[in-house]
Amino acid sequence: MQTAIAGLTHFNSITVLSETDSTQDVAAKSALGCVVTAGRQRSGRGRLGNVWADTGEEGLASTFVVQMQSPDRLAMAAAVATATTLRSLVQHNVAARIGVKWPNDIVVARAGGEPQKIAGILIESSGDRALIGIGINVRQSTFQKEIAHRAISLLQLDQACDRLVVLTTLVRQLDHFLSASNRVIEEAYQKLDRTAGLRMKFVTPQGIVEGVVLRCDPAIGLLVQTDHGVQTLPSATTRVQP
Repeated sequence: MQTAIAGLTHFNSITVLSETDSTQDVAAKSALGCVVTAGRQRSGRGRLGNVWADTGEEGLASTFVVQMQSPDRLAMAAAVATATTLRSLVQHNVAARIGVKWPNDIVVARAGGEPQKIAGILIESSGDRALIGIGINVRQSTFQKEIAHRAISLLQLDQACDRLVVLTTLVRQLDHFLSASNRVIEEAYQKLDRTAGLRMKFVTPQGIVEGVVLRCDPAIGLLVQTDHGVQTLPSATTRVQP
């Protein structure tokens, strides 16, 4: 990993743990530019209080400590980097099925069913730094019954990957998109977007918002066409209503 981060703009050190409760908690005490990764994450968490399932040493759990930017820009850059990483590791016909479900899920489309989640992103702040947590399903052959129909791994996509290969690819992609312009991020996101054009309901601090998703903007968030006009929803405080 030290070789992988050599020459990168945003990352200059790495902390590797055999296991931890949460890489986010370790990263909160780490220096700017640090990559924290663990062989196992016992108590991983998702957005807005959700839990990331513990699957032992089969998944990849990492947090990247970067300079604070717009939360929506960070979310989009991280999503594009993660989806691009996964697409680069699978066969071409499978890669076309991988996309982004706003705001923080990387999903795999399947015929006759809802997309399955292969990765998730959690962005938190710590002073003037942002903690970008990324969890990827890599080597799981099965999942708990409660989530088996909603989750999938690289192994289940017939791609047996070493987690180190996934991480080295991811850190380079993330470094690239963190330095990219808003236009580059938005154009890349639009190619991966699995939300635009759908009529959806969102839970916000102001109440339920329903409408057709227009696009996602790295500067301001999700643009939704409601019956009362276009409304902007920031990723930090918005979640999709199931």
